[in-house]
Amino acid sequence: MKYRHLAWFAVGLTLCVVVLGAFVRLSDAGLGCPDWPGCYGHLAWPNEAHEIAQANETYVERAVEVHKAWKEMVHRYLAGFLSLTVLSLFIWAFRKRHIESYALPLTICFVILFQAALGMWTVTLKLHPSIVMSHLLGGLLTLSLLTWLACSRTPTITPYRYAGHVKQWMVVLGLVLLVMQIALGGWTSANYAALACVGFPQCNGVWWPDMDFAQALDVFKKYGPNYEFGVKDGPARMAIQMMHRMGFVVVTLYFSWLIYKLTRNRELMPLGLSLLLLLLGQIALGIINVTYSLPLPIATMHNGVAALLLANMVILLYKTRKE
Repeated sequence: MKYRHLAWFAVGLTLCVVVLGAFVRLSDAGLGCPDWPGCYGHLAWPNEAHEIAQANETYVERAVEVHKAWKEMVHRYLAGFLSLTVLSLFIWAFRKRHIESYALPLTICFVILFQAALGMWTVTLKLHPSIVMSHLLGGLLTLSLLTWLACSRTPTITPYRYAGHVKQWMVVLGLVLLVMQIALGGWTSANYAALACVGFPQCNGVWWPDMDFAQALDVFKKYGPNYEFGVKDGPARMAIQMMHRMGFVVVTLYFSWLIYKLTRNRELMPLGLSLLLLLLGQIALGIINVTYSLPLPIATMHNGVAALLLANMVILLYKTRKE
């Protein structure tokens, strides 16, 4: 196996971790294990009758729900495997003794360590929205850094040679807008605001509902000891959902223009077409989510396509970089 193969494997593995994390969150299994890193004191999860009885006695505040516990633990196992994979990338690069070869893998190792801390705080702080959103963004940062690393070790991914149609600032702006939209999506999910607005494009039958933006944007205020199923009121949740929808309009308009620029160049056309397909798919998934009350497979795919959009933009950023 070559280094680039392991790097791309890590990218795919990170994508799986991100999607599985979304599945855990959307199936309300984020507190399927009330402790960390184990589950009710087990390395796996309590499954036998006597194990469940003992766990219920020890953790009286949260009875065992096996169908939630196994989802959370599988996610932790997969994240642990990813950590070992990234560590392998660092050790492999370090053996070359060139700082430029192992600086990025080392950075990713530190990001994953912080991700582990966020995973712990997600449980111990009972799904605090700020921690949940940060955990999502940390996973996507890991995906982005690994994608850049894999691109840098792949000889066939060369810099864009003609700067006529697409400038790097265009890609940077698109990436910033996409990250902001993903953060809004994460904030929507973390506050259980995905169904605050029924219907599309209107929200509960009106274009501009009664909304509380002050509470919606309050990131740090403590409302209670447990944030499962959300603690913000209806107007705040509607404000969060509407901000995500407004972000969707901005991102769609900008990406439509960027895709037009990309498809005018033969070298960047494949990335432009993949960006177009992912954008169209993401729009369709978002509309289905709000019109069909957040079906779990569709909502999970919505998170997965967002991650693919981000990876696509990172590859595009790498292609348009200056040598």
